[in-house]
Amino acid sequence: MKLLKSLVNFVLVISAFFIVSAAAQAKTITFAVTSDIDYLAGEENNTGAKVLDGFISRTQETKYDFIVFNGDNIKKSKPQHLIGFLKRIRAINTPYYLTMGNNDVHKISGISKPEYLQLVSKYNRNQKDAQNSYYFYPAPGIIAIVLDGVSTGMPTEHGVFNKKTLKWLELVLDKNQNKQAIIFQHVPYYEPVDIPEYEILEKAEYAAVIRRYKNIALIVSGHYGKDYEVKDDYGVTHISVPSMSKEPYYYTEIDFSYSKLPLGKVKNINIHRVLRPAV
Repeated sequence: MKLLKSLVNFVLVISAFFIVSAAAQAKTITFAVTSDIDYLAGEENNTGAKVLDGFISRTQETKYDFIVFNGDNIKKSKPQHLIGFLKRIRAINTPYYLTMGNNDVHKISGISKPEYLQLVSKYNRNQKDAQNSYYFYPAPGIIAIVLDGVSTGMPTEHGVFNKKTLKWLELVLDKNQNKQAIIFQHVPYYEPVDIPEYEILEKAEYAAVIRRYKNIALIVSGHYGKDYEVKDDYGVTHISVPSMSKEPYYYTEIDFSYSKLPLGKVKNINIHRVLRPAV
């Protein structure tokens, strides 16, 4: 009798474990991405300020896991504009991160990359030691990688992924092969429209890196100002977000749903995007 009772208790414990595990499988992280705000400081009636304030209000009304400003956050690469932008977004309670855009840094007549990173480190509590490219972990089993695709030489609207950046990306992906990766970059790999002067210069070299890894789930970009989504032959979803400086002033909300058992890998990924009005 005691043996039977013990067996029943064992079965109940095992059943409870599998029920709890099954319940823990379904997970979703939800984040907001905006790009090409073109903010200018000192002009309170400019579109960038109006839209940015609206975006801040909207994101405070929704429980996002994090927010990414995906480049060209300011219209002119001047310290007063970047400082004004950084001060304004400090009102956001959600963790937020910045991607460099071609308008944000300008080696010849604007902010250099070291100056840009110094200001971001000073004003963004989430990037206290700001780097050109960096990563963070928004959830167990997920890595978010923010890539610098801006030229360090002559100013250009092309995406520029130099050898140092690509080597860094390889090292990060090698170290995190047990995690699913979301990459944020200003210039997209898949262009929503044909503008040759916007394309990535080292596209073949970049492709050679990302094709070697099976754990890249999503690449999010901006730059072209167009809403666009495509899933490539390798199973990677590419999303380009619209410009928030142009009507109808949308930003993009992304649900990244997946399943994950305790100590297991992320699988069964489902990505859904929706446009939200900033104003």
